[in-house]
Amino acid sequence: MCGIAGAWRKKGALDKTQFENALNLMQHRGPDAMHSIKTQNLNLGTQRLKIIGIEEGNQPRSDKSGNHLAFNGAIYNYPELANSLNISSRSDTEILFQLILNRGIVKTLKEIRGMFAFSFYNAQEDLFYLARDRMGQKPLFYYQDEGILLFASEIKSLKKLMQLNDIAVQINENAIYHYLCYSNIPEPETIYENVFAIPPAHFLKYQKGKTSITSYWEHQYLPKENLSFAEAKVKVQHAIENSVKIRLRADVKKGLFLSGGWDSSVIALEASKHEQNLQAFTVEYPFQTSQNESKIASETAQKFGLEHEVIRIDKSPLTLLEKSISTFDQPLADSSALPNLAIAESASRHVKVMLNGDGGDELFGGYRRYFTAKNISYLAFTQYLNKIIPNGERRSELGFLKRTARITSSSDSERYLLFTTDMFQDHDIPSLWNHELETSTSNLIKSHFNKNLSDLDQLMHWDRTFNLLSGILVKMDRASMAYSIEARSPFLDHQLFELMNQFPDSFKISGFNRKHILKSIYAQQLPKSVTKATKTSFEAPLGNWIKNDFRTLIKDLLLNPQAKIYKFVNYTEIMLMMKGVKYQERNTQYMIYSLLVLEMWLQKDN
Repeated sequence: MCGIAGAWRKKGALDKTQFENALNLMQHRGPDAMHSIKTQNLNLGTQRLKIIGIEEGNQPRSDKSGNHLAFNGAIYNYPELANSLNISSRSDTEILFQLILNRGIVKTLKEIRGMFAFSFYNAQEDLFYLARDRMGQKPLFYYQDEGILLFASEIKSLKKLMQLNDIAVQINENAIYHYLCYSNIPEPETIYENVFAIPPAHFLKYQKGKTSITSYWEHQYLPKENLSFAEAKVKVQHAIENSVKIRLRADVKKGLFLSGGWDSSVIALEASKHEQNLQAFTVEYPFQTSQNESKIASETAQKFGLEHEVIRIDKSPLTLLEKSISTFDQPLADSSALPNLAIAESASRHVKVMLNGDGGDELFGGYRRYFTAKNISYLAFTQYLNKIIPNGERRSELGFLKRTARITSSSDSERYLLFTTDMFQDHDIPSLWNHELETSTSNLIKSHFNKNLSDLDQLMHWDRTFNLLSGILVKMDRASMAYSIEARSPFLDHQLFELMNQFPDSFKISGFNRKHILKSIYAQQLPKSVTKATKTSFEAPLGNWIKNDFRTLIKDLLLNPQAKIYKFVNYTEIMLMMKGVKYQERNTQYMIYSLLVLEMWLQKDN
């Protein structure tokens, strides 16, 4: 696991010390070793976190022919690939390097299984490749023109490289609008103009000033496989066990994040079959909240023989908020990033690898909105109740019914944001937004629409494209790497997604039962406290924080007409929202939080 950065310049390489200053901004991603190389036109460097091949995995990897590799991530099937190459090595970096040399970039990408972002440079052909894993777990950002290619694992380092090359770093106004709608900035767009993320499951080719980006994998939902539910259960259980098992391959101590829910409990069960000294970590808040699941998690840990530590979130939420602003290189309005940072900080005292349950909802159908999507035609009648159903707490049954009524009353392009963030939308632009838009949110959503998919498959695909990629995975990567923790997610295995994509909707949602196939497999193997518990999302107590801990900060920043956010959004409109005059039916807590995060980020960036 590493932070990587590079610069290719037609006019010659950067000064080595200057380049390493940019690289060192990512020291948290790899504090164990820093190395860089400089050739006539190239700077390439890594900040390494030693996880696999402690002594053998040093990089950048180079040979006498002028091939250079910088790699961030973990290739879980590296032993099998080593055998296929007839190579004896315990380094997944070395295996990746040899695989590219022997089989080329396309075959390599199709064979490796894991999370990764890497650069490969062939000096003889003056050819660069940048590549990213299928789900987009590991980040990689770039800037390019005809005479220069700059890239880094984090935007802070890329921004520094741009400044060293006298390239203007300007705010992307369009990205700010999308952020206020999605609560994150949808990739490949970033907060800065002309800075992009390599899309997941793609590789970039750069040669002689020309760039192309090519896909090597994508989600395939059709055709559906014709098999029984019993046969599917056997396949899924085997795939989950295998996915967890290979993610235990590491030369350092491992742990896992354990909540009171199904996903992390399943991973705890499967991991305990293959690892004896796992340590589990659970969050607990210092006040009563539905998010406190430590008692259930403790029972699960005891059942599967895991060490268990309860992490009490006793740090000031303001302290965690300030840490999140400095950790995330662009605005991210997910308040659960704050406890994620606390978990990573505590876990880093004990382990270097942490398994987690990310992707379980998007894979198996865990969100309430998936029930709505699957049954949207039967719920059409609720649109006639929209005006008579009062607004309720969002997580309550009344709140869910109200949102369902609004969803069924809306067009397809509006539904996704109602299903998820329920913040600002395109029809708010005339009263809200102070600039012209290049791309509306509805057009962005429509660009990922497939009329041949079921309503459930379409919603799950949108979630994977927006919410998972640009929100959940960003949060997990940056929060864990801020404390030099490698976060591994068994449910994000691409082979698991290929398998689940083949199954009909009824295998995921059956009646009112979500995650139908997962629960059918593990219902008898998990503690009853897990299987009988009401589903809760891993969210911070944002309402409590807004009313108490953030109250003064919100007053000082958002009520000030001179705040930086009002360059982009209308002050009067935001005041109407905060006074409860407009947008009462929406997720106003997150709307306020997103504006607060944006203002703090703008102040820090400038």
